[in-house]
Amino acid sequence: MRLIVVSNREPYRLESMRGRGGLEKTVGGLVSALEPILRKNGGVWVCWGRQSQRTPLETKITDDFIIRQVPLTSRDVSEYYYGFSNETLWPLCHMFLNRTHFNNKYWLGYRRVNRKFARAVVQTYSEGSKVLINDYHLALVPNMLRELGIKDKIFFFWHIPFPPYFMLRFLPQKRELLEGMLGADVIGFHTLHYIQNFRECVREILGAVYDEEAIYWKGRKIKLKAVPLGIDVSRWESLTSQPKTVRYATNLRRKLGVEFVGIGVDRLDYTKGLEEKFLGLDRFFEKYPSFRGKVSFIQIAAPTRTKLEDYMDIKRRTDEIVGMVEGKFGEPGWVPIYYYYKNYPDERLASLYLMADFALITPIIDGLNLVSKEYIVSKRDLNGALILSEFAGVSVQLREGSIIVNPFDPDEIAEAIYQALRMSRREKRERMEALREKVIREDIHWWLRNFLEDIPA
Repeated sequence: MRLIVVSNREPYRLESMRGRGGLEKTVGGLVSALEPILRKNGGVWVCWGRQSQRTPLETKITDDFIIRQVPLTSRDVSEYYYGFSNETLWPLCHMFLNRTHFNNKYWLGYRRVNRKFARAVVQTYSEGSKVLINDYHLALVPNMLRELGIKDKIFFFWHIPFPPYFMLRFLPQKRELLEGMLGADVIGFHTLHYIQNFRECVREILGAVYDEEAIYWKGRKIKLKAVPLGIDVSRWESLTSQPKTVRYATNLRRKLGVEFVGIGVDRLDYTKGLEEKFLGLDRFFEKYPSFRGKVSFIQIAAPTRTKLEDYMDIKRRTDEIVGMVEGKFGEPGWVPIYYYYKNYPDERLASLYLMADFALITPIIDGLNLVSKEYIVSKRDLNGALILSEFAGVSVQLREGSIIVNPFDPDEIAEAIYQALRMSRREKRERMEALREKVIREDIHWWLRNFLEDIPA
């Protein structure tokens, strides 16, 4: 079975390495799971190309594995990616109606680019292939492929929250979006709750009928699956066992000079709840003064969508709150919050996870959240605690063992931090064992087997 993967993101970065062309694999669960299968069995990865391209660019990885880059113009990127994907769909699906921009030019660009991707798939398609399309950027592609004559099985996975009907109804193109998705044979979501939202939308907007496992539309049966994405467990275990990772963690812990260290890793996005998290830390230091000078929190805030004004506003506000906490509680030789606005490689994140006594993962809303799973796998000594927002999709999987909080309640966050720091060694072990068992069992290869069915992991 030949596999065609369709994704906004590329599996490799073409780079010049010492004057020679080289391939650098990008980091991510999908790449880790699917790249070896494409190398072994052959296939195509269709992805976003460089803006300077005029024609599709093919890169041959092996005799049977090809990367096909779809050329996008600067107008395409502006309307399709920054516009409809990230100023319309992203805030709407995350329940931020006040941040949602409705612009017909964005929609036309989105539809145009989805058509480019669909045509690129058809050009590489051969009978008997299986097509896997990823995420909200490409929701129209499944139905476009049907209209272009592809009859083999099409899989589509929606990686962010799927909104309830009372939110999706505001989208002028809601019908076209749903019909685009229903071109697939199998549609996947991270949680059953998102499936329930999707069913409600197709019933209210399209008048489609459904049962427990499928939607019936235009004479076709579309199967729905709740399969939360996993991580590459073996890779993270390998990273955290490397001597340089352990050495860096040990040295950094010594330099911090505190009894307890917390960690947070998020993209700088309004969905991630950074402001609420810092207010919770502020409340903790206010409520428990005996921990001042003993606890430091490290927050990694990875830059994202820096061309959008909303994201620059978030940075300004988070900078102000961190400064406020530092001004209230900071002492010579002690920093309550270390705040880093930069991307860190996985090797460095592994060191931070390894040394942290607790992880504070408190998004306002999140489709899943893989950072929590990375932290869990990194705690091989079971000496850690996970504080997790009830509004992260992953909380469905990780409820047993986590300390669940409402991120809008700073007192609840403060109490959760206090609980994590006062927790006995035995309770930490029991909680972390339950979490690790779940994450290790339901890893990226488990996701692949369960979603793509007969594709071997």
